[in-house]
Amino acid sequence: MPATVPGDDGQPVRPLVAMVLESSGRVRGSAIGHPDRPLEALEPAIEMAIEEPQAPCLPGRPRRVVVGSSRLLKLVPPLLPGVMVTRGDTPHLDYVTSSLRNHIAADGDQLGQQGLSTYLSADVTPEAVASFFKAASALYERRPWQQVPSDGHMFTLSCPALRIKGWAGCVIGQNGENYGVILFQSVADYDRYVELAERVEAEGLEVMDGAPPHRAINFESKRDMPPALLEEIRRYRWPVAKGDAYPTVMLVEPDLGLAPPTRADLAQLEAVAGALTLWLDSEPDLARCWAGPSVGRRRFRVPVGAMEVPVTIGATTETIQSPEPQLAADLARFAEPAPRSLKVPAALQAKVTNLLTSIDGFCASHLNDEYRLLIHTAVAALARKRPSPLLGGREPSWCAGVVHAIGSANFLFDKSQTPHCKPTQIYEHFGVSAGTGQAHSKKVRDLLRIAFFSPDWTLPSQLDDSPMAWMVEVDGFIRDVRSLPLEIQLEACARGLIPYVPALRDQARSNASSLEK
Repeated sequence: MPATVPGDDGQPVRPLVAMVLESSGRVRGSAIGHPDRPLEALEPAIEMAIEEPQAPCLPGRPRRVVVGSSRLLKLVPPLLPGVMVTRGDTPHLDYVTSSLRNHIAADGDQLGQQGLSTYLSADVTPEAVASFFKAASALYERRPWQQVPSDGHMFTLSCPALRIKGWAGCVIGQNGENYGVILFQSVADYDRYVELAERVEAEGLEVMDGAPPHRAINFESKRDMPPALLEEIRRYRWPVAKGDAYPTVMLVEPDLGLAPPTRADLAQLEAVAGALTLWLDSEPDLARCWAGPSVGRRRFRVPVGAMEVPVTIGATTETIQSPEPQLAADLARFAEPAPRSLKVPAALQAKVTNLLTSIDGFCASHLNDEYRLLIHTAVAALARKRPSPLLGGREPSWCAGVVHAIGSANFLFDKSQTPHCKPTQIYEHFGVSAGTGQAHSKKVRDLLRIAFFSPDWTLPSQLDDSPMAWMVEVDGFIRDVRSLPLEIQLEACARGLIPYVPALRDQARSNASSLEK
């Protein structure tokens, strides 16, 4: 991996990623370990690929394995006795790992999400992009997501001069993120998209292959922008509003592929942004447009490039209602990580109580309640192992090992973190040597599959910043699920691929904040 993290001794290291793919390119398993100890990553990755592969792959041992280096040719065969292991080309693996490295190296680079490596695609000129940026900047400054009640309050828009006839659109961003405008060619297309999205949970993501084409203007924060696009914006001095206002465009084809925008596409989106801006300026209380018995239409002359075009815009007669109470309750369970299990066998209850009593003293003096709960979870998980490793060894050694294992996975030894401490403080507190503490820490990490960015062993407050917690495979591509639609996030959470649904969590927090106010 391109980024560094604190190692066992607090010194920076670049973690090693091990990934196992099927010949079709589907990811079966993955794990992260120390670069000097490759087996820390290889063993759990292979074990996961065989016993608990990522959906929709099925459990089972392979008959043949291909590795891409002579080093792996030495390391892998002992882990797969009886399996033919050969060296050869691994194009699918090379692509997946390259995508993952690029994603992390760019610190949230959304290039794959937006389908953009340059704004100057097809016949688009710098002048056309400048005009679009000007319109998008004006729209962002009006904050339409603060005036349109919800993304279910649709509007329609027509501009014959630009071949726009009865487009249906919605403003997104009412939950405080993912600001923008989504557009369909008709209200019927929007209804079809919503219908397919509702069928995803029961029938799988494949139903979305029949989704109608649509397009969007998205506003991204600077940190989420690909460096190439930022450089292009700087070079041509395209205007950007203050805030998370970097505009990108997305043209989604029927097969959910992304098409590069042409100059005509950009002009259409510029007209939409301009019409929305004028509509917002002319309606001090825009929400009432959906509340009255009749729906009014407004006609504006909108500047697009060097010309002005007539555009008609107005609210639709119907809005998409909020979910029924039962549906909202059903969705709420995906808004937070599943509760951790603290159950332990009765025969080990006394042992676990002694361990936790000792560990709680360290947590009180050096850590916090969040660390304490995660460490309690790890001790309970070790107690449930059959046979439990806690039956052997000294209690201080296990205490130091568990605390060190959880701490190392959450960058406890990094001075920039709060809380933080040195590994030696752990060893001294429990009265063990560094060698004993590190040895038991490795046992714990191996038994519980604890590694950097392990979603199950990451502090809840750090999950948002954990790249591996949100990386899923969609149609053969490794994607950050937080950039994908809600229905895909729900499917990933239901399959256990992500700890919770970020969109629902953010919405729940926003609702709670509104109630407090």
